[in-house]
Amino acid sequence: MEAPADELEAGRRALALAHWALARKSLEAVLAADESAEAREGLGLALWFLGDVAGGIDSRSRAFELYAAAGRCGDAARTAVWVSHQHVVGGRQSAARGWLGRAERALEAVVECEGHGWVAVEKARHAAALEDRISHGLRAVDIARRLHAGDLEVFALSVVGRARVEAGQVEDGLLLLEEAMAGATGGQVGNVHTLAEAYCNLILASTSAGDWVRANEWCQHVDAFARTHTAAPLFGTCRGVHADVLFATGHWVEAEQALDTSLVTLAGSVPELAEPSVASLAELRVGQDRLAEAEALLVDRKESPAALRVLALLRLAQHRPEVAVVLLDRALRQAAGGVVGRARVLLALVEARVELADLPGAHAAARELSDLARASGISVATAQAELAHGRVARAEGRTTDAAEHARAALSEFSGLAMPVDAAEARLQLARALRDDAPDVAEDEARTALAVFEKLGAVRSAAATRAFLASGSGGERDRSSELGPLTPRELEVLELVAQGLSNAAIAATLVISEKTAGHHVSHILTKLGVHNRTEAAGRLRRP
Repeated sequence: MEAPADELEAGRRALALAHWALARKSLEAVLAADESAEAREGLGLALWFLGDVAGGIDSRSRAFELYAAAGRCGDAARTAVWVSHQHVVGGRQSAARGWLGRAERALEAVVECEGHGWVAVEKARHAAALEDRISHGLRAVDIARRLHAGDLEVFALSVVGRARVEAGQVEDGLLLLEEAMAGATGGQVGNVHTLAEAYCNLILASTSAGDWVRANEWCQHVDAFARTHTAAPLFGTCRGVHADVLFATGHWVEAEQALDTSLVTLAGSVPELAEPSVASLAELRVGQDRLAEAEALLVDRKESPAALRVLALLRLAQHRPEVAVVLLDRALRQAAGGVVGRARVLLALVEARVELADLPGAHAAARELSDLARASGISVATAQAELAHGRVARAEGRTTDAAEHARAALSEFSGLAMPVDAAEARLQLARALRDDAPDVAEDEARTALAVFEKLGAVRSAAATRAFLASGSGGERDRSSELGPLTPRELEVLELVAQGLSNAAIAATLVISEKTAGHHVSHILTKLGVHNRTEAAGRLRRP
């Protein structure tokens, strides 16, 4: 029995217009009469956009079998590739590799067809190394252009563009992505899912480059697209990415709302896609000093660089830098995350190593961050490198260098419209100027405090208030007398003066005894004294 032609055509029209419920109804009517590969494939797409991801995978898996049996290699490979990627998203790597293998087998003994391009695209997305992603993606672009396959060309360009951005080839990558989007919005793409994926690659690449203006512009386009096309998985994912943009640009209230929407939407469609939004919300909670909530969010985390970095930030907030260093080293061993992701990890590592009084380690991380910024040309990485070097310089007592690096970071972050990061640089500048220009330092700190309070950065606001409270009268004189001790070292010195042992200091500050010993050793060296008694005497000196 032939599939009802009218219902099949109605299903195709509904898919083109993103009328998913109507498409589902028409295609299910076709399938009630007889099996049809096209109806199965179209039904899978409709179910996916309606949020029934498992149903979509099942329907398209059956479409693959029908296409393969009919000898339609290109259609079979394309469908198998789609199924493979859904398994990647769901964290089922073995199933994903199996379906990619099925796509390749469907192409055996075939000289060249569009399916070869789709397999190349999926190999690009499976590849761990960026150069392999670019190589496979370019092969897909080449095949698409020879065969005039619009959907494949647009999608392959977006994959290559995103990989180039993450490899530090920012301008080339973003130009490819904008070329892809010009083709997509100009009618070159017939499949709505392809358009959706290309949109996502553009905004993810923009955030990877720290290009918040471009990212915000495209987030708004994608947001409108996802709402118009009732695309639950896409809407949930893109709201999460948009939240990262809002967070970076200081719109914390709006970022929290976007993350809530993302998590609720994805919980009902593709829970596996929620992990980046969970990590982002946990980072927001750390900044708000809601540490117990951040801890709860990260209990079931995945071993991703983003989640490990946020957990390390939480451990730093809990005064456990030795744990933070272990987590950040693990994050750095993974290739994912791109330039901006790696730069964030390195900046946190500098902070953790300074807290541990491991200044050689902090220097090494800061140098790697500078090299990364220089090679990529990404402005946000440059700003973070300046902040990192300023932090190390202040820990070493080089206040002039610390102030210079803080000013450079402040200028970069301000130009990037990142107010919270700019305020952090301003606070670092205040710390560097405290002894030589106390009035200027106080003014800089009060300016930073106003930003933190306005945007809801509770933790940073508290640190700034503590700085201002300790900077008046005799306290300021004492700071000058004690030289280049870090805030953590001052805490340790207070406990040394109370007669506490290294073990007791470790228990009080919730750090390891080894870390406490490192702090005491650095305090003695910086103060130029020979023992704990002399160090305590310096603290008590009027």
